[in-house]
Amino acid sequence: MTGALEIWIGAYGAKNAVVITRAELLTDTAELVKTAEYGNIENASYLRVNKRGTRLYAVSETAEHIDADGDKAEGGQLASFPIDAETRKLGPGQYHPTHGAHPCHLSLTPTEDWLAVSNYSGESAMLYPIREDERPGPPSIRFRHTGSGPNPDRQQGPHPHSANFSPDGQYLLVADLGMDKIMIYVRDTEGSEWVAHDAVSLEPGAGPRHLAFHPSGKAAYVVNELDSTVTRFTYDAGKLTRQESLPTLPPSFAGESSCAEIVASPDGRFVYASNRGHDSIAVFAIDEQSGKLSAAGHVSTRGKTPRNFALSPDGQWLIAANQDSNSVVLFRIEPQSGLPVYAGTELTVAKPVSVVIR
Repeated sequence: MTGALEIWIGAYGAKNAVVITRAELLTDTAELVKTAEYGNIENASYLRVNKRGTRLYAVSETAEHIDADGDKAEGGQLASFPIDAETRKLGPGQYHPTHGAHPCHLSLTPTEDWLAVSNYSGESAMLYPIREDERPGPPSIRFRHTGSGPNPDRQQGPHPHSANFSPDGQYLLVADLGMDKIMIYVRDTEGSEWVAHDAVSLEPGAGPRHLAFHPSGKAAYVVNELDSTVTRFTYDAGKLTRQESLPTLPPSFAGESSCAEIVASPDGRFVYASNRGHDSIAVFAIDEQSGKLSAAGHVSTRGKTPRNFALSPDGQWLIAANQDSNSVVLFRIEPQSGLPVYAGTELTVAKPVSVVIR
Protein backbone atom coordinates (compact mmCIF):
# COMPACT_ATOMS: atom_id res chain seq x y z
CA MET A 1 0.00 0.00 0.00
CA THR A 2 1.39 3.39 -0.97
CA GLY A 3 1.45 5.99 1.76
CA ALA A 4 1.56 3.33 4.48
CA LEU A 5 4.11 2.23 7.05
CA GLU A 6 3.99 -1.19 8.70
CA ILE A 7 3.73 -1.20 12.51
CA TRP A 8 4.33 -4.11 14.90
CA ILE A 9 3.32 -3.78 18.55
CA GLY A 10 4.38 -6.14 21.34
CA ALA A 11 2.48 -6.38 24.62
CA TYR A 12 2.32 -8.07 27.98
CA GLY A 13 -0.23 -10.86 28.20
CA ALA A 14 -0.84 -14.58 28.56
CA LYS A 15 0.03 -17.00 25.77
CA ASN A 16 -3.62 -17.25 24.70
CA ALA A 17 -4.06 -13.45 24.66
CA VAL A 18 -3.27 -10.94 21.91
CA VAL A 19 0.36 -9.96 22.49
CA ILE A 20 1.49 -9.06 18.96
CA THR A 21 -0.49 -6.61 16.84
CA ARG A 22 0.18 -5.62 13.24
CA ALA A 23 -1.05 -2.20 12.16
CA GLU A 24 -0.50 0.32 9.38
CA LEU A 25 0.15 4.02 9.57
CA LEU A 26 -1.61 5.72 6.66
CA THR A 27 0.67 8.70 6.27
CA ASP A 28 -1.63 10.64 3.94
CA THR A 29 -4.40 10.78 6.56
CA ALA A 30 -2.39 10.25 9.78
CA GLU A 31 -4.43 7.18 10.69
CA LEU A 32 -3.43 4.04 12.58
CA VAL A 33 -5.30 0.93 11.44
CA LYS A 34 -5.10 -2.56 12.98
CA THR A 35 -4.65 -5.32 10.41
CA ALA A 36 -3.91 -8.47 12.46
CA GLU A 37 -3.58 -9.79 16.02
CA TYR A 38 -1.55 -12.75 17.28
CA GLY A 39 -0.90 -14.78 20.42
CA ASN A 40 1.02 -18.01 21.00
CA ILE A 41 3.74 -16.24 22.96
CA GLU A 42 3.64 -14.90 26.51
CA ASN A 43 4.74 -11.33 27.31
CA ALA A 44 6.09 -10.27 23.91
CA SER A 45 7.78 -7.26 25.49
CA TYR A 46 10.36 -6.47 22.81
CA LEU A 47 10.17 -6.94 19.04
CA ARG A 48 12.48 -6.54 16.07
CA VAL A 49 11.88 -7.08 12.35
CA ASN A 50 14.73 -7.84 9.95
CA LYS A 51 15.61 -5.46 7.11
CA ARG A 52 13.88 -7.53 4.45
CA GLY A 53 10.70 -7.59 6.51
CA THR A 54 10.53 -11.37 6.29
CA ARG A 55 10.99 -12.32 9.95
CA LEU A 56 9.86 -10.98 13.31
CA TYR A 57 11.89 -11.69 16.44
CA ALA A 58 10.41 -11.37 19.95
CA VAL A 59 11.40 -12.04 23.53
CA SER A 60 9.00 -13.84 25.84
CA GLU A 61 9.65 -12.04 29.13
CA THR A 62 8.99 -14.78 31.66
CA ALA A 63 10.77 -16.49 34.56
CA GLU A 64 9.97 -19.95 33.18
CA HIS A 65 8.47 -21.54 30.08
CA ILE A 66 7.20 -24.83 28.72
CA ASP A 67 9.81 -26.48 26.51
CA ALA A 68 9.36 -28.53 23.35
CA ASP A 69 8.83 -31.69 25.41
CA GLY A 70 6.04 -30.09 27.41
CA ASP A 71 8.15 -29.76 30.55
CA LYS A 72 8.53 -26.65 32.68
CA ALA A 73 11.93 -25.00 32.15
CA GLU A 74 13.62 -22.03 33.78
CA GLY A 75 14.04 -18.71 31.97
CA GLY A 76 12.34 -16.97 29.09
CA GLN A 77 12.38 -17.55 25.36
CA LEU A 78 13.44 -16.00 22.10
CA ALA A 79 10.76 -16.43 19.43
CA SER A 80 11.10 -16.07 15.67
CA PHE A 81 8.17 -15.84 13.23
CA PRO A 82 8.29 -15.83 9.41
CA ILE A 83 6.34 -12.97 7.77
CA ASP A 84 4.57 -13.78 4.50
CA ALA A 85 5.80 -11.40 1.81
CA GLU A 86 2.34 -10.92 0.27
CA THR A 87 -0.17 -11.19 3.12
CA ARG A 88 2.22 -9.94 5.87
CA LYS A 89 0.81 -12.64 8.15
CA LEU A 90 2.96 -14.34 10.76
CA GLY A 91 3.74 -18.02 10.30
CA PRO A 92 4.39 -20.61 13.03
CA GLY A 93 6.93 -19.58 15.64
CA GLN A 94 10.30 -21.10 16.41
CA TYR A 95 11.50 -20.88 20.02
CA HIS A 96 14.82 -20.97 21.83
CA PRO A 97 15.49 -20.71 25.59
CA THR A 98 17.32 -17.58 26.72
CA HIS A 99 18.90 -19.39 29.70
CA GLY A 100 17.92 -16.51 31.96
CA ALA A 101 14.76 -15.06 33.48
CA HIS A 102 12.84 -12.11 32.05
CA PRO A 103 14.54 -11.44 28.70
CA CYS A 104 13.57 -7.86 27.91
CA HIS A 105 15.52 -6.62 24.86
CA LEU A 106 16.99 -7.93 21.62
CA SER A 107 18.99 -6.54 18.71
CA LEU A 108 20.58 -7.66 15.45
CA THR A 109 23.96 -6.86 13.97
CA PRO A 110 23.75 -4.58 10.89
CA THR A 111 24.54 -7.62 8.71
CA GLU A 112 21.95 -9.65 10.65
CA ASP A 113 24.27 -12.58 11.31
CA TRP A 114 24.04 -12.34 15.12
CA LEU A 115 21.19 -11.62 17.54
CA ALA A 116 21.66 -10.55 21.17
CA VAL A 117 19.19 -10.91 24.06
CA SER A 118 19.51 -9.39 27.54
CA ASN A 119 18.11 -11.34 30.51
CA TYR A 120 17.08 -8.79 33.13
CA SER A 121 16.66 -11.26 36.00
CA GLY A 122 19.10 -13.78 34.54
CA GLU A 123 22.24 -11.65 34.98
CA SER A 124 23.31 -12.44 31.42
CA ALA A 125 23.39 -11.53 27.74
CA MET A 126 22.98 -14.28 25.14
CA LEU A 127 24.22 -14.36 21.54
CA TYR A 128 22.53 -16.40 18.81
CA PRO A 129 23.94 -16.95 15.30
CA ILE A 130 21.40 -16.23 12.56
CA ARG A 131 21.14 -18.94 9.91
CA GLU A 132 20.76 -18.38 6.17
CA ASP A 133 17.02 -19.02 6.49
CA GLU A 134 16.90 -16.09 8.99
CA ARG A 135 16.10 -18.34 11.95
CA PRO A 136 18.25 -18.08 15.08
CA GLY A 137 20.44 -21.05 15.81
CA PRO A 138 20.83 -22.30 19.39
CA PRO A 139 22.49 -19.74 21.70
CA SER A 140 26.24 -20.16 21.43
CA ILE A 141 27.68 -17.45 23.70
CA ARG A 142 26.66 -16.34 27.19
CA PHE A 143 28.08 -13.41 29.12
CA ARG A 144 27.40 -13.49 32.89
CA HIS A 145 27.54 -10.26 34.88
CA THR A 146 28.47 -9.79 38.55
CA GLY A 147 28.10 -6.65 40.63
CA SER A 148 25.58 -4.37 42.30
CA GLY A 149 24.67 -0.74 42.90
CA PRO A 150 23.61 1.52 45.79
CA ASN A 151 19.83 1.20 45.26
CA PRO A 152 18.81 -1.64 47.63
CA ASP A 153 15.49 -2.30 45.90
CA ARG A 154 16.66 -2.37 42.29
CA GLN A 155 20.43 -2.90 42.29
CA GLN A 156 20.97 -5.87 44.59
CA GLY A 157 22.61 -7.66 41.65
CA PRO A 158 23.19 -7.36 37.90
CA HIS A 159 20.23 -6.52 35.64
CA PRO A 160 21.24 -6.45 31.95
CA HIS A 161 18.46 -4.33 30.45
CA SER A 162 19.51 -3.95 26.82
CA ALA A 163 22.08 -5.27 24.37
CA ASN A 164 22.95 -3.09 21.36
CA PHE A 165 25.41 -3.76 18.57
CA SER A 166 27.65 -0.94 17.37
CA PRO A 167 26.94 0.54 13.92
CA ASP A 168 29.80 -1.50 12.42
CA GLY A 169 28.58 -4.69 14.11
CA GLN A 170 31.93 -5.33 15.78
CA TYR A 171 30.98 -4.51 19.36
CA LEU A 172 28.11 -5.38 21.70
CA LEU A 173 27.15 -2.83 24.36
CA VAL A 174 25.09 -4.16 27.28
CA ALA A 175 23.48 -1.62 29.62
CA ASP A 176 23.31 -3.16 33.10
CA LEU A 177 20.86 -1.35 35.39
CA GLY A 178 22.00 -3.21 38.50
CA MET A 179 25.70 -2.48 38.07
CA ASP A 180 25.51 1.11 36.75
CA LYS A 181 27.74 0.00 33.89
CA ILE A 182 27.83 -0.45 30.13
CA MET A 183 29.64 -3.71 29.45
CA ILE A 184 31.31 -3.86 26.03
CA TYR A 185 32.16 -7.05 24.12
CA VAL A 186 34.08 -7.39 20.86
CA ARG A 187 33.85 -9.78 17.92
CA ASP A 188 37.00 -11.70 17.02
CA THR A 189 38.68 -11.37 13.63
CA GLU A 190 36.93 -14.47 12.27
CA GLY A 191 33.53 -13.20 13.43
CA SER A 192 32.59 -16.44 15.15
CA GLU A 193 33.38 -15.55 18.78
CA TRP A 194 32.79 -12.62 21.13
CA VAL A 195 34.95 -11.70 24.14
CA ALA A 196 34.97 -9.08 26.91
CA HIS A 197 36.46 -5.77 25.77
CA ASP A 198 35.73 -2.85 28.11
CA ALA A 199 33.31 -1.36 30.66
CA VAL A 200 32.23 2.18 31.46
CA SER A 201 30.49 3.42 34.60
CA LEU A 202 27.48 5.68 35.08
CA GLU A 203 26.67 7.72 38.19
CA PRO A 204 26.03 5.43 41.20
CA GLY A 205 22.32 4.68 41.33
CA ALA A 206 21.66 5.92 37.78
CA GLY A 207 20.39 2.57 36.50
CA PRO A 208 21.30 2.54 32.78
CA ARG A 209 18.49 0.94 30.80
CA HIS A 210 18.61 1.51 27.02
CA LEU A 211 21.17 2.92 24.58
CA ALA A 212 20.89 4.63 21.20
CA PHE A 213 23.61 5.58 18.72
CA HIS A 214 23.79 8.87 16.86
CA PRO A 215 23.39 8.28 13.09
CA SER A 216 27.03 9.32 12.62
CA GLY A 217 28.15 6.50 14.92
CA LYS A 218 30.32 8.97 16.83
CA ALA A 219 28.09 9.32 19.88
CA ALA A 220 25.84 7.15 22.02
CA TYR A 221 23.09 8.12 24.44
CA VAL A 222 22.02 6.14 27.50
CA VAL A 223 18.72 6.61 29.33
CA ASN A 224 19.05 5.97 33.06
CA GLU A 225 15.88 4.48 34.53
CA LEU A 226 16.45 5.09 38.23
CA ASP A 227 17.62 8.72 38.36
CA SER A 228 15.71 9.88 35.24
CA THR A 229 18.65 11.21 33.26
CA VAL A 230 20.14 10.89 29.78
CA THR A 231 23.91 10.57 29.47
CA ARG A 232 25.86 11.39 26.32
CA PHE A 233 29.00 9.46 25.39
CA THR A 234 31.42 10.01 22.57
CA TYR A 235 32.10 6.73 20.80
CA ASP A 236 35.06 5.42 18.85
CA ALA A 237 35.90 1.80 17.99
CA GLY A 238 34.42 0.15 21.07
CA LYS A 239 35.32 2.94 23.51
CA LEU A 240 32.70 5.08 25.25
CA THR A 241 33.83 8.36 26.86
CA ARG A 242 31.30 9.84 29.25
CA GLN A 243 30.17 13.42 28.73
CA GLU A 244 27.23 15.35 30.22
CA SER A 245 24.06 13.98 31.87
CA LEU A 246 20.78 15.87 31.74
CA PRO A 247 17.52 15.31 33.66
CA THR A 248 14.56 13.97 31.69
CA LEU A 249 12.04 15.58 34.06
CA PRO A 250 11.11 19.27 34.36
CA PRO A 251 12.28 20.97 37.58
CA SER A 252 8.69 21.51 38.68
CA PHE A 253 7.85 17.78 38.75
CA ALA A 254 7.91 16.23 42.23
CA GLY A 255 6.22 12.85 41.74
CA GLU A 256 7.53 9.34 41.14
CA SER A 257 8.87 8.66 37.64
CA SER A 258 11.35 6.42 35.84
CA CYS A 259 12.72 6.30 32.33
CA ALA A 260 12.19 3.60 29.71
CA GLU A 261 13.24 4.20 26.08
CA ILE A 262 15.69 6.40 24.20
CA VAL A 263 15.81 7.09 20.44
CA ALA A 264 17.97 9.40 18.30
CA SER A 265 16.34 11.07 15.32
CA PRO A 266 17.43 9.84 11.88
CA ASP A 267 18.70 13.33 10.97
CA GLY A 268 20.88 13.42 14.09
CA ARG A 269 19.35 16.64 15.50
CA PHE A 270 17.37 15.33 18.47
CA VAL A 271 17.25 12.66 21.18
CA TYR A 272 13.97 11.45 22.71
CA ALA A 273 13.40 9.66 26.04
CA SER A 274 10.24 8.40 27.75
CA ASN A 275 9.21 9.18 31.34
CA ARG A 276 6.92 6.74 33.15
CA GLY A 277 5.13 8.65 35.90
CA HIS A 278 5.50 12.08 34.35
CA ASP A 279 4.07 10.24 31.31
CA SER A 280 5.92 12.22 28.71
CA ILE A 281 8.51 12.23 25.97
CA ALA A 282 11.52 14.38 26.87
CA VAL A 283 13.17 16.04 23.87
CA PHE A 284 16.84 17.04 23.70
CA ALA A 285 18.51 19.05 20.95
CA ILE A 286 21.97 18.03 19.74
CA ASP A 287 24.41 20.87 19.09
CA GLU A 288 25.69 20.51 15.53
CA GLN A 289 29.23 21.58 16.40
CA SER A 290 29.91 20.24 19.89
CA GLY A 291 27.41 17.39 20.02
CA LYS A 292 26.25 18.53 23.46
CA LEU A 293 22.67 17.93 24.52
CA SER A 294 20.27 20.63 25.67
CA ALA A 295 16.71 20.33 26.93
CA ALA A 296 14.16 21.14 24.22
CA GLY A 297 10.84 20.36 25.92
CA HIS A 298 8.39 17.72 27.13
CA VAL A 299 5.28 16.35 25.45
CA SER A 300 2.54 14.30 27.13
CA THR A 301 2.10 10.81 25.66
CA ARG A 302 -1.65 11.15 26.32
CA GLY A 303 -1.64 7.99 28.40
CA LYS A 304 -0.12 6.26 31.42
CA THR A 305 3.33 4.69 31.68
CA PRO A 306 4.86 5.18 28.23
CA ARG A 307 7.21 2.24 27.78
CA ASN A 308 8.90 2.04 24.39
CA PHE A 309 8.27 4.30 21.43
CA ALA A 310 9.58 4.42 17.89
CA LEU A 311 10.41 6.98 15.21
CA SER A 312 9.63 6.32 11.56
CA PRO A 313 12.67 5.88 9.29
CA ASP A 314 12.10 9.37 7.82
CA GLY A 315 11.84 10.90 11.30
CA GLN A 316 8.41 12.40 10.63
CA TRP A 317 6.33 10.22 12.98
CA LEU A 318 6.56 8.99 16.57
CA ILE A 319 4.42 6.19 18.00
CA ALA A 320 4.29 5.75 21.78
CA ALA A 321 3.05 2.70 23.70
CA ASN A 322 1.25 3.61 26.95
CA GLN A 323 1.39 0.38 28.94
CA ASP A 324 -1.05 1.23 31.75
CA SER A 325 -3.71 3.00 29.68
CA ASN A 326 -3.81 0.39 26.89
CA SER A 327 -3.14 2.91 24.14
CA VAL A 328 -0.76 3.36 21.22
CA VAL A 329 -0.64 7.02 20.22
CA LEU A 330 0.54 8.68 16.99
CA PHE A 331 2.50 11.94 16.92
CA ARG A 332 3.83 14.00 14.03
CA ILE A 333 7.32 15.45 14.54
CA GLU A 334 7.44 19.24 14.10
CA PRO A 335 10.52 19.61 11.89
CA GLN A 336 12.03 22.76 13.38
CA SER A 337 11.57 22.18 17.12
CA GLY A 338 11.67 18.39 16.96
CA LEU A 339 8.68 18.25 19.31
CA PRO A 340 6.08 15.47 18.85
CA VAL A 341 2.63 16.89 18.06
CA TYR A 342 -0.47 14.72 18.65
CA ALA A 343 -1.74 13.56 15.26
CA GLY A 344 -5.28 12.89 16.47
CA THR A 345 -5.28 9.10 16.31
CA GLU A 346 -4.55 6.17 18.60
CA LEU A 347 -5.18 2.45 18.89
CA THR A 348 -6.51 0.44 21.81
CA VAL A 349 -4.01 -2.34 22.59
CA ALA A 350 -3.88 -4.17 25.92
CA LYS A 351 -0.63 -3.46 27.85
CA PRO A 352 1.49 -2.35 24.84
CA VAL A 353 5.21 -2.06 25.53
CA SER A 354 7.14 -2.35 22.24
CA VAL A 355 6.75 -0.60 18.87
CA VAL A 356 8.49 -1.25 15.55
CA ILE A 357 7.92 0.97 12.50
CA ARG A 358 8.89 -0.25 9.03
